[in-house]
Amino acid sequence: MPNTPPSNPPAAGQPPGAAPPPAGRQPRNRRLPAHERRDQILDAALHEFSERGFGAARMDDIAARAGLSKGGLYAHFESKDAVFQALMQRMLLPDLLFGERPPERAPQGDARQPQAALADLVDGFLDRAYARLEDDRFIRTLHLLIAEGPRMPDVLGGWRDNHLRLLQSQQALMRRAVESGALRDSALTDMVQLIHAPVLLGAVLRMLQDDEHVRAVLPRLRAAHRRLLLELLPPDPA
Repeated sequence: MPNTPPSNPPAAGQPPGAAPPPAGRQPRNRRLPAHERRDQILDAALHEFSERGFGAARMDDIAARAGLSKGGLYAHFESKDAVFQALMQRMLLPDLLFGERPPERAPQGDARQPQAALADLVDGFLDRAYARLEDDRFIRTLHLLIAEGPRMPDVLGGWRDNHLRLLQSQQALMRRAVESGALRDSALTDMVQLIHAPVLLGAVLRMLQDDEHVRAVLPRLRAAHRRLLLELLPPDPA
């Protein structure tokens, strides 16, 4: 007598014998902390927006993919526009090289300690930035922004304001550091976006090139990025 494969157990919240939820969708009635539920909703929305486009994606489908009722989804997000903006806020705000304080000027005749501290800041920044390039959600969100963003400038207003505010704050810190002699006056301190440009290049490579090429190029890109920062940011010893 042939063996009969065991049937899959019903998903949580479903009666015995009910069909399992569609592939990639979460079963309902799972209790999660609010931040985990929010991430689950955003992952579901990223899938729906990427597959259908923003205009065709429906809140009902996002809710179903996240394992929620439509009312449960609206308890977290008031509209599809709010979901889209939250996706941008989650993945596409820039990592910053400096925190809330500019680097300190080296003591007279001893630049070793500040330079070591700057190298630590650079390495931490690169760790965070290049880890994003390994996260498919970052790449898919960036692709979504490029594809859908020009058609919805009003929806992206909050994200754009936050993005610009962070960059302007970082630019002001760097200008103060240049004025104090802690950083060199260079193209990087003139325009903070240049500090982030190699990461964007890495993201474009991930979208356009095959995995083998990307695996070969990204370590070289990161090494060159580090060299760029550590050659152009420290003050001139002279």
